[in-house]
Amino acid sequence: MTRSAMGRIWCGAALIVLVMVLAACSEPLVEPRAPRTPTAVIDRYNAIVATAEAGEDLLARARAYYDRGNIWFDQQNYTEAIADYDRALALDPSMSRAFHNRGLAHAMLKEYDAALRDYALAIHLDPDYRRAYENRVRLLEELTARTPDETLLQQLADDYGNLARLIPAAEAPYRYRQGLILARLGDRTAAREAFDAAIRARPQHVDALYERALLHYADGDLNAALADLDTALRLSPRAANAYYVRGLIHRAQGDTRGAIADFGQALILQPAYPEALIARAATYAEQGNITAARADLQRLDDLQLDPPLQQAREALRLRIGGSG
Repeated sequence: MTRSAMGRIWCGAALIVLVMVLAACSEPLVEPRAPRTPTAVIDRYNAIVATAEAGEDLLARARAYYDRGNIWFDQQNYTEAIADYDRALALDPSMSRAFHNRGLAHAMLKEYDAALRDYALAIHLDPDYRRAYENRVRLLEELTARTPDETLLQQLADDYGNLARLIPAAEAPYRYRQGLILARLGDRTAAREAFDAAIRARPQHVDALYERALLHYADGDLNAALADLDTALRLSPRAANAYYVRGLIHRAQGDTRGAIADFGQALILQPAYPEALIARAATYAEQGNITAARADLQRLDDLQLDPPLQQAREALRLRIGGSG
């Protein structure tokens, strides 16, 4: 298995996780969230603003605009909400919640750069602002799912780390997601540290064990990779991808029988697994079992293959043809 193919496995895993995360996203977390109210209630908040304007307390005036901005936000009038948050922040630039909620309003209007700036300002004022991190993560997940911008991906990885710190009960999933992004960025050392933290927080984290095994394999530490995969398979015996990668390791170690057994188990669990079919066919060919190798290649004819797998299949076919 080439490094490029392994990279495809990592990217696929990261994309799956990001899609799942996005699917789980709920309504943005407004701070604080005003109850849903009829439009007419804005008149009461207009009166509160007018009263505050008549007084000399600038902070009270800022709070009045902020509260009215929340009502506009709740009524999905994001332009008016932003205008009121602007007024509040002009009076009180230390109001981190106004920056946060203005960021949410910008995000709703698809003004993503402005949203990210406001989240950053909110977090600058309050480095432990959990909701600001959570909403920035949601936006970054959406943006990086469309375009893999390295700067945004690094920010997403950092935010996962901050949320792991702020929410100890969720450290394992956040560190796991962080590891996926760091691996996608090619920072294998930092990715391994993130997976280490996820596994310390939850020793039964099968996905983190699998991803750490991929990193060990890419670094040539086959024994460490094998140990992680053995643990993952004890915890999740139906993980076809773990059998496949363990088969690659056995093959690299010269254990062709063990490799074929693992590829076979992966194919029992997932019959349409082209990588496992190609790997088993190549291992059969190394053993001199050309009939079995050709049978696996024939099964590939019924599957949709991407260009790299098509090339691997044709190269193996030529090799087997020359041998037979």
